[in-house]
Amino acid sequence: MRKRLRYGVIAGVIAAPVAAAAAIVPAASATGGGSPSSAFGISAVGLVNIPRTPVVSSESGPRSRSVVSVPASPLVHLSVIHTRAVPGHAEASVADLKVAKAAISPKAVLSAKLISARCDDGAGSSRLVDVRLAGRAIQAGTSPNSRITVPVEGLGGVQVTVNKQVHNADGSITVTALELAVQALGKSQTIAISSATCAGQSSGEAPKPTPVPSDLPVTG
Repeated sequence: MRKRLRYGVIAGVIAAPVAAAAAIVPAASATGGGSPSSAFGISAVGLVNIPRTPVVSSESGPRSRSVVSVPASPLVHLSVIHTRAVPGHAEASVADLKVAKAAISPKAVLSAKLISARCDDGAGSSRLVDVRLAGRAIQAGTSPNSRITVPVEGLGGVQVTVNKQVHNADGSITVTALELAVQALGKSQTIAISSATCAGQSSGEAPKPTPVPSDLPVTG
């Protein structure tokens, strides 16, 4: 009963800003570029694979989804994922996330109260709340594609990209709040957390952001 109540509270916290966005986004974004919007909460490729979960699209639907679990995996544990996509707007939020060193140790490598991304008419942004990697606090970088490498026992260096932004060929932009990349057991593993894609108001291609290596605030 307590778990159900806890999930309900978390879902309510995530849903509140979503409801506010619904009131102001569609009217201004209905003309956003023509390309469909989309979003997903988490995906992984490598030693452990997780399909984009849950994925939504403004074109084919569903436009909004919330889940409290991911496909059976020793890698990821979380409480709630919420995703939403309408023309010109997309968002994704992951709450109470823990990423463990699969097949090496059950101890969490990455933990977070909230990791979220949103895209509004071709402008992307991300938010991190109490995110820790190997016990070190990581804050959202002010610049797109902010990167650092953090040493993690048993894994070597884990590369973290915060507020990753990619301009796509169709004029849309994809913002991923946080992406991990690591070499483990001779193979690569990447994990993308909270990703949103939307088109801008015009079809002109925006300038690509310049990667900013090693500029994330990290404390420990």
